[in-house]
Amino acid sequence: MAIITLSRELGSLGTKIADTLSSRLGYSKLDKESLEVLLKNLGMPETQFERDDEKKPGFWEQFTLEKVRYLDFMKAAMYRFAGEKDCVIIGRGAHILFRGVAGTLRLRIIAPPKVRVERLRERLGIDEQHALRMIRQSDYDRAGYHKYFFNAVWDSAADYDLVVNTAGISPAETCDTVLALLRSPTYAGVGDLARDVLLDLRIAQDVIIAIVYRERVPVMSLDVVCDKGVVALDGTARSADVFDRCVGIAGTVEGVARVVSNLEVVEYSFYAGF
Repeated sequence: MAIITLSRELGSLGTKIADTLSSRLGYSKLDKESLEVLLKNLGMPETQFERDDEKKPGFWEQFTLEKVRYLDFMKAAMYRFAGEKDCVIIGRGAHILFRGVAGTLRLRIIAPPKVRVERLRERLGIDEQHALRMIRQSDYDRAGYHKYFFNAVWDSAADYDLVVNTAGISPAETCDTVLALLRSPTYAGVGDLARDVLLDLRIAQDVIIAIVYRERVPVMSLDVVCDKGVVALDGTARSADVFDRCVGIAGTVEGVARVVSNLEVVEYSFYAGF
């Protein structure tokens, strides 16, 4: 099991590199279009995906639960996708979501602003100022997206395993380097370990989707952790009935072997002031 997450600046040739890696390695590719299909299958409205995808949220949007729903569904989709096949995942904060998962190569593709502007001018037939505005808006949106959803700095080199500047390194050379890294002991031979971790991550997100979004159980601050199929629930419920519903629903999710509940029952009066 191998995963490549690829973060890219507009005009850096990152998408071309992702396509080449996917083709040369025979890996499945998860991009905006394919992720949208997965999210739709999970039950998330298409309009929300278009509104939130790699964009900095507006001021008032920061206070809506829809943002939390977007992240929960995206995690569920990505973990399921990565757990089923070797893959290249483009953008969407995947380098944060898969941090610590064995066999994950977190790649970032960059280029100097002048190079990016010239590439956009040639590809789109636009003038320099238009290209520069597009780059600035893209960088602003992607930086805001990562800050809001992950409290992360989008261009922090410390969050990536490999940063490539395509002003001097070609897409072909970049792919050759990535292939060599994937053959190294750090990435080769860790398939089973990665698969087990991804299965637990997927199960935990499926439990959240089932309880909070499919069945709409009124549980607050739900946190779910899965370890080898054993699911632990944390959060607060305002009645024992809600407590029991959460446990029962979690037990029906595919892959769950046992449910351990640490949910606390809090009297209704506690919620009345909110």
